[in-house]
Amino acid sequence: MPTDKGRAAVAEMKDIFEASPLVIAAGYSGVDVAGMTGLRQELRSNGARFKIVKNTFARLAADEAGRSELKEVMTGPIGFVVTDGDPAAAAKAFVNYAKSNALPINILGGMLDSDVLSVDRITALSKLPSQGELIAKMLGSMNSPITGLVMVMSGPVRALATVLQRHVDNQQSVGEGEAA
Repeated sequence: MPTDKGRAAVAEMKDIFEASPLVIAAGYSGVDVAGMTGLRQELRSNGARFKIVKNTFARLAADEAGRSELKEVMTGPIGFVVTDGDPAAAAKAFVNYAKSNALPINILGGMLDSDVLSVDRITALSKLPSQGELIAKMLGSMNSPITGLVMVMSGPVRALATVLQRHVDNQQSVGEGEAA
């Protein structure tokens, strides 16, 4: 039976597993303190975090949270990347930081909502644009036809204004020529 501290750790991980849309399990053996600190800062700046907990507690928490599939990847010293925000941004920050700093991190698997993710799917998720980038592209696509329509609709009015302005300019030149 776990101690009070152990029960608290299980309850905390259960809450994290339930709340986080993305959970990535990764082995971190061989990562020095500076590398782990940098990784955590990078994840924090992207709305994610790296949580380390005993596998026994993590297995109990996964069962209680309804994410029993995570137990399959819980071997050896592992940590969990979890986020409350954009899953693609968290995965991108984790994979890119580990790769660019040559950290000996071994991605074991994970879950996106209720879908089990393999290592390949986590890598593919990290290559997706962030939610903000996708929204910007969608809004740009929606805005383009409207802008084109406004330009087409304003064309005749602009042409009429140009013709009237030239007529006024001609009348002024003729008036100046008669006055001289």
